[in-house]
Amino acid sequence: MSRRLLLIFAALAGLWILYKTNSFFSNSLLTIANSVKSRFLTLEQRLYEEWQKHFEQAKRIETLQKRVQTLIPYKILYKELEDQLRELSKECNLSLPTVPNVQPVMAISYARLGDFTSMWLDATIPKGRIYGLLKNGQVAGIAIESQGRAKGLLNGNKQCSYGVVVGEKANGIAMGSGDNRYVIVKYIPNYEPIHAGQRVKTNGLDRIFVYGLDVGVVSQVWQEGSYKVAKVRTFADLSHPRFFWLMKL
Repeated sequence: MSRRLLLIFAALAGLWILYKTNSFFSNSLLTIANSVKSRFLTLEQRLYEEWQKHFEQAKRIETLQKRVQTLIPYKILYKELEDQLRELSKECNLSLPTVPNVQPVMAISYARLGDFTSMWLDATIPKGRIYGLLKNGQVAGIAIESQGRAKGLLNGNKQCSYGVVVGEKANGIAMGSGDNRYVIVKYIPNYEPIHAGQRVKTNGLDRIFVYGLDVGVVSQVWQEGSYKVAKVRTFADLSHPRFFWLMKL
């Protein structure tokens, strides 16, 4: 055995003996080893997260590209139909329906402590105007100007009201019930046959909402004077009212 190998063997043996007999040395060595291992695992986790992030982004880009390719023909068709409608309106002297302006809006806070039916909104509403509030495409209430700020009156607010149609053709006025889960539809003509289970939608006659937006389902019907009244279980989930869509007509 060569002199160099003997020296290496002796050095390793000395380190082993030192490791076994000197607790300070062994603890220091273990500390260094654990530190190296920890750094390695942290680096490995970061690399994995970066890889996952890149993979998810690539997957999302691919999904969006496919969606764009699917929507392009519809965009072209929409443009063609829009042009045809414009020409037909000119020929027949008709006015085109107003296209609603719908924009996202954030809720800032409840307007009054303990009242979950009204909120301050991060928006600007002209004095005297009433805009519609939507949550996931369903009616959530209305928005007005109050004290120079935008205020949302949710479905449960008793100052909230808008026009609806029950079933196929029974028009009425939806009003807040004090509970965001329900609205009370009043002034339904007595001759209209309405019953529990019928779907309720906006009728578009109040210039707040367009026609046909989902409001809820009739849960109860009763007589009140010469009109019928319906209690409606609303579709919009207002338990976490953070963001809305503001409809301007």
